[in-house]
Amino acid sequence: MKFRNWMIVAGLAVLAVPATAAATNSVLSGIFDGSETKIPALPGTCPGAPSLGYQAITNVQVGVSGNYVVTDVFNFSGADLSVLLYNGNFNPNNPNNNLLTPGGIDIADVVSLNSGSNYTMVVQHWCQAREGAWAVTFSGPGSVNSSLVVTPPDYTEGSFAANDPTANTECGSSHYQEVGPINVAKSGTYYYTDISINYAVDVCLGIYSAPFSPGNPNANQVAGFLQLDDFGSVELVAGRDYYFVTQVNDFSVDDTGEFFYVLAPPAPFSINHALAGGWFNPATPGQGLVLDVFDKSNQMFAAWFTYDLQRPDPSVEAMIGDPGHRWMTAQGSFEGDTATLPIYWTSGMIFDAADPPASQQQDGTLTLEFSNCISGTVTYDLGAAGVSDQFPISRLANDAQDLCQSLYSGPGQPGPL
Repeated sequence: MKFRNWMIVAGLAVLAVPATAAATNSVLSGIFDGSETKIPALPGTCPGAPSLGYQAITNVQVGVSGNYVVTDVFNFSGADLSVLLYNGNFNPNNPNNNLLTPGGIDIADVVSLNSGSNYTMVVQHWCQAREGAWAVTFSGPGSVNSSLVVTPPDYTEGSFAANDPTANTECGSSHYQEVGPINVAKSGTYYYTDISINYAVDVCLGIYSAPFSPGNPNANQVAGFLQLDDFGSVELVAGRDYYFVTQVNDFSVDDTGEFFYVLAPPAPFSINHALAGGWFNPATPGQGLVLDVFDKSNQMFAAWFTYDLQRPDPSVEAMIGDPGHRWMTAQGSFEGDTATLPIYWTSGMIFDAADPPASQQQDGTLTLEFSNCISGTVTYDLGAAGVSDQFPISRLANDAQDLCQSLYSGPGQPGPL
């Protein structure tokens, strides 16, 4: 879909930095998961905004001294940032000390950086919190070294020459380049941002399900018969062949030169604190699990309330509850959408008393894999009992569904598609 915002384009045009050599483009990316420390709005963020989460990335270095265009990739499509660069350390109690970007960077700005210096990049939510992936690009004379550097596909950057073919499309009558076939690993919404509009050639991206035909430029076009310009999104399906056509926008100041864009995959689902609560298998009501999730430590706790493998003899009585009741607990770490937890069996105590003390034994594993915010699969192995199987689970109540979806909806981290 084509999005042209004249105010934005006019503001970005002043950022163009003449270059005598091709720019080197670097992408740094991370994730806001809601567990970040919150501090008052830093310089450049909305005046009067509430305390917002931030991340400080230390030991950021550039390979060559010079001017770098720094861009917030997901300004319009994901976790919107204020980006601040510090020459040395960042002190949240004195956020103006060592600050190179006193107004912050909202969309894009030019910063002079020196090789051999250690910088700290601080990213904070812009005005309001939105969990999810964030990404910042540096385009300048050298590459950026950081623990958060990710590598986008090669075809997302290049250079237009006067002898490149031309075509008359929604983008204009201008030079284009085509690559393909390209496959994506995951079906879903992919998010596009043109980075080079800030410093070189303004481009559009057309995506096709078959090789591009200059004589019939709308044939086989995937993105709703319109091209992606500045920023936008497109639905792509894993396993299908796509052809990417990058074209100079008619509104571009230059009709030849460098281009660079980011195409980010959909955010992968991951376990988050909004999954805490009751879960059950609709086929076996009357039993289920209660979960708690600790984002900061990547830990999950599960209490499984169920029954014995067989009903006890009718003559067996319980003073409280049902004699067939069984419960077990599991606790351990999770990664992505899956938690594999050791099972603990507790026995020996009596109701509401500390004596006799509890006896606990670890035996078996419980694996919880979530498809989304409302459904998942439990796989269990009860160890010495010799019982293993799996069953689906659903949320007992969906009151936290909106919160859960907000934590992973939108773009994922840029990188291989």
